[in-house]
Amino acid sequence: MSRVLVVYFSRTGHTETVARHIATQCGADLEAIEDTPGLIGRAGLLGYVRSSLEALLGVEPPIRRAHATPKDYDLVIVGTPVWFWNMSSPVRSYLVRHRAEIQKVAFFCTLGGSGQDKVMADLRQLCRKPPVATLSLTTQQVEANQDAQAVSKFVSELRHARAVAHMRGPALAS
Repeated sequence: MSRVLVVYFSRTGHTETVARHIATQCGADLEAIEDTPGLIGRAGLLGYVRSSLEALLGVEPPIRRAHATPKDYDLVIVGTPVWFWNMSSPVRSYLVRHRAEIQKVAFFCTLGGSGQDKVMADLRQLCRKPPVATLSLTTQQVEANQDAQAVSKFVSELRHARAVAHMRGPALAS
């Protein structure tokens, strides 16, 4: 696979676990989206309430500057937890800031039970381009280490999408 970046936000560690598995299988660079310090962090009950409200309201909170530049990558894989049937607010901020730099994109999300269809549609709309592949995993799958097969299938889809793009030639690959 050519240059790939996996960028994600994780409040509880589930999305980070999946991001690491994907990055390992793709040989990708890995970057966490980081909040800037605020009055209320993301941990505990107050952090849960903050995160939920921001997601529901479509807030774009301040985030730290990314280390990796998405335009330097052929594919950017974006990972988010699902918060109240919405993408996480730090992922929203990242995509608003970097969507013009992303050539090709893929999405994955972790969720407690539902909301993945809406989140995938929202990610696509926010990026203004269709993903080459998507993956949704429940927190139960991640906690039980049952995500390996799904991650392998996702990575296979990414490889197939890249191979097809290369066969079309550079003018049609973008």
